[in-house]
Amino acid sequence: MGYSIRFRKRFMPRSFADLSAMVFMLLAIPSVYWFEVYVVGPTIYNRTLNILHVIVGTYMVINIIGNFMAVIAVDTSTQGLVLPSQVPPGWHVCANCESTAPPRSRHCITCNACVMKKEHHCIFTGCCVGLGNHRYFYIFLFLMWGSTLYCSFLNSFFIWPYVGGFNMWAFVRLVLPGVWLLLEPSLDTLYAFLFSINVIGFLFMSVLMYYYTGLLIMNMTTHENNHRKGQKYDHGREHNIKVTLGERWYWTWVFPTLSSPLPYDGLDWSLQSGEKSVRPKTK
Repeated sequence: MGYSIRFRKRFMPRSFADLSAMVFMLLAIPSVYWFEVYVVGPTIYNRTLNILHVIVGTYMVINIIGNFMAVIAVDTSTQGLVLPSQVPPGWHVCANCESTAPPRSRHCITCNACVMKKEHHCIFTGCCVGLGNHRYFYIFLFLMWGSTLYCSFLNSFFIWPYVGGFNMWAFVRLVLPGVWLLLEPSLDTLYAFLFSINVIGFLFMSVLMYYYTGLLIMNMTTHENNHRKGQKYDHGREHNIKVTLGERWYWTWVFPTLSSPLPYDGLDWSLQSGEKSVRPKTK
């Protein structure tokens, strides 16, 4: 049996830190979109290329926000599921939930629930990334990485006249955009601030992409990687990709609403060949 999507009943973050990070993302994404489409594009491109720039940019921001909201909406916890009263092989008892918990699940103190194939608690979405929404998280990450790379490159041709040309003082202004914006609030400093947000975002996303791509192709979570427990779920790159992105992984990049069934339901997991399986699936 594959995974059946369930939706969370509570969308709002449970902590102030999560709420602040989520609000920042919901403000930053449309702000950067406005900057690239209405300010940078018309300055850099001719009319034809700018139209293409607007079309692609609009598609990307809709796709990014769609995947971001899907991470928040999809319930990855074991709450509401019928769980066995006895502890099956490979399962464990969660003292916080006072219930049995399936393999690869871990309890999240912030969400106050056990999360199936828990990857981590994401502060920017205010919820955990697990089996059901890992696809949306990874594609959101990939699209953000690609977008910030493109925007950083494009903006480098745009920003220098606004910061006084290519010199050390301009570099300092771009490295400390928030301070400059507070000391000299103006449209120029706002442009410089948005430029720096893109560059910082690209560097941050590059590190995350490198790390989470490595885990994805090995079918491991952060916890399993840190404790060297994930190798037993490695069934080869193609299978491992499907565990996160689904059977139709090649379509998941197009739009978050496209269906891509996951091969596991989060309760049963097959192990590597030669090892004992955890409640093997029946086709």
